[in-house]
Amino acid sequence: VHSRSGMLSRIAAAALLVECVSGFSASPMLSSMAMTSRSSLVHTPASHGAQGALKATSLLSHRLPLLGEAGRQGLAAPLRQAEDAAAVVSSDSTNWDKISSKAGNASWLAWWAQAILSVVSGVTICFANAVKGVGQGNIIANGIFLASMGLALSFVNVFWTWGYSRISAKLSTDEDPAGQARKLRGVIRFGVIIALSGMLVTLFGAEQIVGTMVAKAITGSLLFSGTTATGAATGMQLQALDIFVVQANTNTLLAHLASIINSLYITTLLP
Repeated sequence: VHSRSGMLSRIAAAALLVECVSGFSASPMLSSMAMTSRSSLVHTPASHGAQGALKATSLLSHRLPLLGEAGRQGLAAPLRQAEDAAAVVSSDSTNWDKISSKAGNASWLAWWAQAILSVVSGVTICFANAVKGVGQGNIIANGIFLASMGLALSFVNVFWTWGYSRISAKLSTDEDPAGQARKLRGVIRFGVIIALSGMLVTLFGAEQIVGTMVAKAITGSLLFSGTTATGAATGMQLQALDIFVVQANTNTLLAHLASIINSLYITTLLP
C-alpha cells in the first residue's frame, strides 16, 4: 500500500510541475489540465489505482507538446518517472486477497485429505504387523519396510502442506506480497520433491507387496491343495491381512497425489 501510494504521489508531482510551468506561461488551459490530472489521482478508488495512474500519465504525455521548450525539458525526467511508476502500479494491482483465500482453502483441504489417508494407512499397517507377528517373514523382502518409508514421507508432507496455508495467509497481509509469493514457490518446489519421493518409495513397496502375495497364492495352491495347512506353513498362505497392507499402501499413494495436486493448483494461482 505504501509503495503504491508513493508511486501515485510521483505522478501527482508531475501534474503539479505542469501546473507550475503553466503558471509561469500564464496558460489557463494548462493549469486546468494539471488540476484535472491531480484530481483524477485523488478521487480514483484504490481498486482502480493502476488505471488512474495510467490515465493521468497519458494525459500529461499528450499535453506535453503544448508547453514551451523550457517546460518540456523541465518535465521530461519527472514524466518518465511517472510512466515507470504507473507501469509498476499496474503490475502490483494483483488481487492478493483472492489468491491468498484460494490458496489457503486448497491447502487446508489437501491437509485434511493427507492427514486422514496417512493416519488410516498407519493404523492399518501397524494392525497387520501386530496380528501377523513373526509369521510375516522378512519385512524388507515383503514390502512392508518400503510401505512404511512411504508412509513416513507422507506424514512429512502433511506437515509441509500445513506450511502452505501459513504462507498463503501472508499474501494478503504482508507489505511485500510478491516476496511471499516467491517464498511460497520455493516451499512448494521442495514439497513436490517430497511427494514424488514418497510416491516412488511407495510404488516400489507396492511392487514387493504384490509380488509377495502372488508368491503366496502360487505356493499355497501347490503345496496345500486338498490339505489343511498347519504351523509355520500358514505364513505361506495368502491371508486377508495381506489385502489390508495393499489398502494401506494405496492410501499412502493417494495422500502423496493430493499433495502434488494442491501444489500444482497453488502454482497456477501465483502471478
